[in-house]
Amino acid sequence: MPPLPMRSLAMVLAVLGMAIGPSSAMAPMLRPAASSAVPPGQAAPFVGAWSMTLPTREASEGDAILVTCAAPIHIEQANPTHIFYLGPDQAEADAAISLIPSGDSTNWEPIAGGPSYVSIWVTPDSFYLYDAVSEGEPDWALPYIYNRCL
Repeated sequence: MPPLPMRSLAMVLAVLGMAIGPSSAMAPMLRPAASSAVPPGQAAPFVGAWSMTLPTREASEGDAILVTCAAPIHIEQANPTHIFYLGPDQAEADAAISLIPSGDSTNWEPIAGGPSYVSIWVTPDSFYLYDAVSEGEPDWALPYIYNRCL
């Protein structure tokens, strides 16, 4: 079979691009790769001040900034496997959160009850936090993105 002329190849690539482009944009986001630099289930890496953003699903919109470093979230260590989480306006924490390693991620279980979360470290200064679900996987496309305030 003779090779395709360049014009035909360009048309084939254009048709493939149109077919693949929209379907890949609608594909669910994959679970992010976890950083091996931070061990799961340990409180010490979480200690510090944090900003928080929420990504939008629209490419034309920027991420929603929920918390800035001007008035950050503070995370304190209660012991090696428990943290205290203080929102920007909190002077003291409600109750400790138990950190439970789960593969390369960490489950957050509030001691006093309430919603649970799953965190994945993406770098030593950034982690993603997801709403935990009782069955299946969290919505990997909707992380709360935490960045350490330096």
